[in-house]
Amino acid sequence: MELLIAVPDQPGVLPAVAGVLAMHRLTVRTAELRALDLPDGVEGSVLLLNWRVAAEYGSLPQAARLRADLVRALDGSLDISGRLAERDAAYPRRRGVVAPAARVTVAPAASRHATVIEVRAHDAPGLLHRIGRALDDVGVRVRSMHVSTLGANAVDAFYVTTAEGVPLVGDEAASVARKLEETLRA
Repeated sequence: MELLIAVPDQPGVLPAVAGVLAMHRLTVRTAELRALDLPDGVEGSVLLLNWRVAAEYGSLPQAARLRADLVRALDGSLDISGRLAERDAAYPRRRGVVAPAARVTVAPAASRHATVIEVRAHDAPGLLHRIGRALDDVGVRVRSMHVSTLGANAVDAFYVTTAEGVPLVGDEAASVARKLEETLRA
């Protein structure tokens, strides 16, 4: 199934959308996010998110239910983290199976307009939600992202800037990468 979502650019969009998809037990196969500036004379930008998802079990959820939960997630009335934690507690991980540690790297010369942060991790429900929240927590803006899930592996590239729209400097980028690694270890 392909989902195309356009919403005003605001903090929390990426983790909200990713969290709602995880709550509905949708596995993200690929995802792209682009921030589009509005025409001259109109302030702000729009986030365009294109997701290819598959149902973990059974059939796909109803579009109206997904939309309603997304609206609630964006207005803050849906506790996504709490719902995902309840789900995780209900289905404990198999003992003795340890996923490899996530690797977060910065590709400083990959773009002139943004800092590229690549995350390679074992795929798990809510992974993009956790990454999105960590990026929001450190105050960076995701201008673009390219997400791919191949089997049990997620390879995600996030093109981030400061709130002012400029690439991160070396220490800032390294700090964001460390924060992401810490978040994914927890």
